[in-house]
Amino acid sequence: MPTRIWTGMLLVVVIASILVQLAAPGSPVVAAAAGFLLVACGTVLVARLSHTPAALRMLRLTLREMRAARHSPNGDELQLQWFLRAANFFRYGNIWPAEEAARNIPDPVLRRGCELVLDGFQRPQLAMALQRQIAEQRERLVRPVELLRAMAGYAPSLGMFGTLLGLLQMLFGTSGGDTSHMGAAMGFAMMTTVYGLVLANLVLKPLATKLEQRNRRHLTQNVVAMQAVMLLYERQHPEYIRDVINDVRVPRASVHDAFAAAAAGITQ
Repeated sequence: MPTRIWTGMLLVVVIASILVQLAAPGSPVVAAAAGFLLVACGTVLVARLSHTPAALRMLRLTLREMRAARHSPNGDELQLQWFLRAANFFRYGNIWPAEEAARNIPDPVLRRGCELVLDGFQRPQLAMALQRQIAEQRERLVRPVELLRAMAGYAPSLGMFGTLLGLLQMLFGTSGGDTSHMGAAMGFAMMTTVYGLVLANLVLKPLATKLEQRNRRHLTQNVVAMQAVMLLYERQHPEYIRDVINDVRVPRASVHDAFAAAAAGITQ
């Protein structure tokens, strides 16, 4: 569905939730539903208006990949097997079956490096291509985290906005002498604040932290992938490549230093 249609639908839902509360507060159930729609749909709406569609698509793709990885815990081992198969074919000069095996590698950095080696790229060109590939992937990984951090700031703000609307409705009821809907209006005022805090602190921020941890693991895997591609370029034995990959352990605190060291090493 086009982005404009989604944005229009979200805007209609947000406006409707505001009008329902201001015009006819009704029961506490209506107030709670209107507050939830205001905070949830309003947060997504502001995210759509303040970020590019590419960032939103990247967030959806990242969440989909996380669910897929949860259902396939042996993906790294299968990827390693395909890479070692390509390395074994390449070691004996069998380029065509090595290319077929390389196409089955899901990791973009490892697959790209393997394809470049099989295409006959020299070490300097190979190093530049891998560094550019990793930089692009890092940029794609950062976008969803930035979007979630921004949404975590939007949610409490919309909750406060809903609180002000509820207080305004309650004051209108007081000035008119109608106290029958004051409880629902006060509930709406409090519930929107609760929704905003819960959405920001129990959903969006933990998810952003989880994505940051995932990004650090990906960066570590990129360091290992660069080293594996260099071993493939040198036509090392597949079992030796397996031992090197399995022995590489990069501490999280030194991931960026290790990346810089690996990038400098492959250019020598």
